[in-house]
Amino acid sequence: MKSLIVFLVLCFVSTHASNNTICAKGYNLVNNKCWKLFQDAAIHADAERNCSADGGTLFMAKNAIDNRAIASFVSTHGIDHLWMGVFCIGNGRNLCYYDDQSGSTLLYDNFAAGFPSSAAGRCVYYSVPGHPAGQWLNGYCNQKLSYVYICDLNFNDNCYFTIDAFSFSDGQQQCEQLCANMASIHSSEENRYITSLYSKTSYDFILIGGMAVNGFVLWNDGSVMDYSNLQTSDSTGCLCMSVNNSTRGSWYLADCSTPKHILCKRPIGVPNCRGAPVPITSPPVTPPTCNSGVHVAPGWITSPMYPSNYNAGCQYTLTTYGSNRIHVYFPIAVLEGGYDYVYIYDGDSKDAPRLDYWTGTNQAKGYYSTGNTMFIDFVYRSGSTKNQGFNATFISIF
Repeated sequence: MKSLIVFLVLCFVSTHASNNTICAKGYNLVNNKCWKLFQDAAIHADAERNCSADGGTLFMAKNAIDNRAIASFVSTHGIDHLWMGVFCIGNGRNLCYYDDQSGSTLLYDNFAAGFPSSAAGRCVYYSVPGHPAGQWLNGYCNQKLSYVYICDLNFNDNCYFTIDAFSFSDGQQQCEQLCANMASIHSSEENRYITSLYSKTSYDFILIGGMAVNGFVLWNDGSVMDYSNLQTSDSTGCLCMSVNNSTRGSWYLADCSTPKHILCKRPIGVPNCRGAPVPITSPPVTPPTCNSGVHVAPGWITSPMYPSNYNAGCQYTLTTYGSNRIHVYFPIAVLEGGYDYVYIYDGDSKDAPRLDYWTGTNQAKGYYSTGNTMFIDFVYRSGSTKNQGFNATFISIF
């Protein structure tokens, strides 16, 4: 009887431990998330890129518990301010977005009075001591601050990201935007860990990142098949996992075109990569007089009245999430030479470094930002209405 009790206790401890998050070296477990502090100050774009290269994201507080915990986490290091993984394109809480593309800060925020204020800077930082302690403020993205990066879902030196329902091919594309792939699975422990991520969800199946051919699994990330929980071996199809019924953890074949929730997986410490471009739609035939303001990638901009001839200037701010960059492409431009100009800046205003400028007729040109914003100033001085102007498409890249 004593042996049986010891066996049951050991089974409980083993099962309990297997469901716990185990952080990679250098990370600390806080509120079931893995956090890592970098005291060496960096501009916001570099902080985001460093986090992305290590498989994580800049710290984001989506509840009051995490917002308080970050102050305790850095309290012994003499740090006053920390970059957050939040970026604002306007002055409303609905116009400030999390780096992981999970949405805006409308559901939770701790902005100080008078914030968000994109006039003070589009990047967001966390104030650790004094007043306003624990509150969020806007700042210019090129100032240097310390930062913490996080990996919410971590197992065996991999970060996992849950995203909405997509088809198999679209799900892989969404994962690539996070510098990841749809999840491959290489042990019963990893299989069990993944099912635990969905223990409180209401859906029954998720798509995982493989296709089965007569029982043999081909993983999207190119890894070798060294584990399988496939329940059939005589057909071909995309893999789905049962997550919320009596067959939890079992793999089945699914129609590749039917949307199901997706799990992405990215190794910690993976080098910088480039995500697949997101498809964009063509400009409408009759755009507004000037489609100025802030544009979130992917999208398009045009000179006023395009494809008709322009009669005014315009300014455009292009932006994307987190550590991503902007790639803008002008197929052709026809301007009044020596009078009307397009200026491209590597930042969010004319104060940023200038990438290029041009006038007259120009063939295809493309530009890349170093951060997540680009500013384009179309200057109209000629008074002429005989030139078509330009259109341009822009996408988000890693």
